[in-house]
Amino acid sequence: MKIKEIHVGLSGVIPIASYENLRPAFDITAELNETDNLDECFDKLKSTLRSQFDREANQAKTDLIEKQYKNIRFREKNGKKYPSVTSITDWSKEWRISEDELLQYGARGTIVHALIGEYIKTGEWVAPETLPTLREDLLVLATGSLGLKYQDCSHKKFFEQFGKDFEFAESIEKEVYNDEHLYSGRYDAKCLYKGKLSIIDFKTGSSYHHKQLAAYSVCEEGIEQLVVCPVGVTDNKTGYKKPFVTEQIRDNFKMFLKDRAKFHKRFGI
Repeated sequence: MKIKEIHVGLSGVIPIASYENLRPAFDITAELNETDNLDECFDKLKSTLRSQFDREANQAKTDLIEKQYKNIRFREKNGKKYPSVTSITDWSKEWRISEDELLQYGARGTIVHALIGEYIKTGEWVAPETLPTLREDLLVLATGSLGLKYQDCSHKKFFEQFGKDFEFAESIEKEVYNDEHLYSGRYDAKCLYKGKLSIIDFKTGSSYHHKQLAAYSVCEEGIEQLVVCPVGVTDNKTGYKKPFVTEQIRDNFKMFLKDRAKFHKRFGI
């Protein structure tokens, strides 16, 4: 018997909410050549449909999550959405300040990060008013109820004291994606710190931990240590805080994977 064409179909149920399901159905047809292996062709078509179904499920679930949770963010690559590292670690936090206050702290952090980025590239501290991307953040600070000022942060003192320990010849502000555990992130820098290849995180907040950096580090090769650089407001008499450094990448990544498992259990993605 000569088979000229094969047809494969796939349907399924995607639960997206209580008592609410999607029921997508897909089909695909392929013409065969005399040299084609029938079983291999079937397997390839089924794999194609399974990938399409998985993308549909991913899209449906992430759309719902984004509608319900403003603090959960995704990045998209090749039609699939990846939850961000910070969303995975922080989604269940009970914030004790208002959304407006969070916006003000976020604006200050954005400004300081941008100034550090310019300093790394040029060796000079520029005025944020010269960077068009910071206009909205500057407005948030100027009109905010908290009276926050980016000048109160310790980024300049930090680099004055520790800048000599960094060699910024690698990546700055790079996005990474992990297909095995389905997450994404953007680290501040990959560079040499005291001669060792490191993932760097500049922190303007008061909470520091290395598991986020560990998640970024496994997406890169050759990372030897994780370095958190506190550049926020400090009451230290020196005007700066020391970097927090660890080489315990595996242990910190295990802690991140626990957060990833909790996220998957809660959201199904």
